[in-house]
Amino acid sequence: MAGRLQIAHEQIRQLSAQPAASRVAAALLALGRKLGEPRDGAVLIEMPLSREDLAAMTGATVETVSRIMSKLRAQGVIRSGRRWVAIADHDRLAALAGEETS
Repeated sequence: MAGRLQIAHEQIRQLSAQPAASRVAAALLALGRKLGEPRDGAVLIEMPLSREDLAAMTGATVETVSRIMSKLRAQGVIRSGRRWVAIADHDRLAALAGEETS
């Protein structure tokens, strides 16, 4: 129960204090940690993940998520397809999320 409370507290902090781009980056990193698998120098998240799903996870609008994902793709931070997202540059995504990198 304490773990769930900690996760809920972190989500509330992110929704209230972090810009949308940071929240999307944090959500992608969390998905990568839970569901991702290393492949070709990236972390592949192989699941259908719609812009609507990411918007619901981050408290952002679909349009904002779409704009952020397009920007991350153009910068080479992520790659994506119809049913997958790959984190190509973990350090840059972590920096955007406000996380320390190792």
